[in-house]
Amino acid sequence: MEKRKDLSIPEAILTNQEFYQVLQEDAQEIIAGEKEKMRQRRFSLPLAYSDFQSLFFKFGAVCLLQRNQDRNFVIDDNNEPIIKQLYYFATNNPAFTGDLNRGILLQGKYGCGKTILLETYSLLHNHVVRKFSLNYPVLLFFKSVELQEQIIKQSVNVFVRKPLIIDEFGQESKTVQDYGNITRPLSELLSLRSDAGSLTHGTTNFILNTLSSDEFYGGMIGDRLKTMFNFITLHGESRRV
Repeated sequence: MEKRKDLSIPEAILTNQEFYQVLQEDAQEIIAGEKEKMRQRRFSLPLAYSDFQSLFFKFGAVCLLQRNQDRNFVIDDNNEPIIKQLYYFATNNPAFTGDLNRGILLQGKYGCGKTILLETYSLLHNHVVRKFSLNYPVLLFFKSVELQEQIIKQSVNVFVRKPLIIDEFGQESKTVQDYGNITRPLSELLSLRSDAGSLTHGTTNFILNTLSSDEFYGGMIGDRLKTMFNFITLHGESRRV
């Protein structure tokens, strides 16, 4: 009896007419699974816009009181379009002007209200998650200087995957002396969060070209910022009186 010839792996693949179709089906199944993971990571608020706006107004007042400012939170022609975009983002509404899988980076002049908008958004989001014991992470809110200090005290890995709002993005020192070594804590964090696909929001007074300059994060990090953020401008002058 003639001994059967064992086929090499390439030969075995070529003789399997279903090989390509099997891999196509596997790829589609993997894609569907990854999309479902993305969907599950995002909490969608079940609210109409009028209800969201009313709650945003009240939690904005909470935010001001926590700053020892006993005054009304004002919704006007400058910030109302941003609040609507935050609503679209919070409800996974395709009317959102950007990519729902990227975070929001609010740009604008000093004092125009960027911080209070994202701080109010985080207060509302976190209150819902805690109030109803939902299995979703809260939004951590840090000023960039404070975040950099925490990275140095703890580890950059602590902040890689948690949903995060970075306030006053770009205001921190870009390099830090750590036991004689020069490090770039926030640049490293941004690179790792980009690789991990972690949801990041922020506020900044700077445009992308400035953030991408050598004086800030450099071209490589600047290029990653494009895939991490929807850049949205808040118009208007300072609200501080």
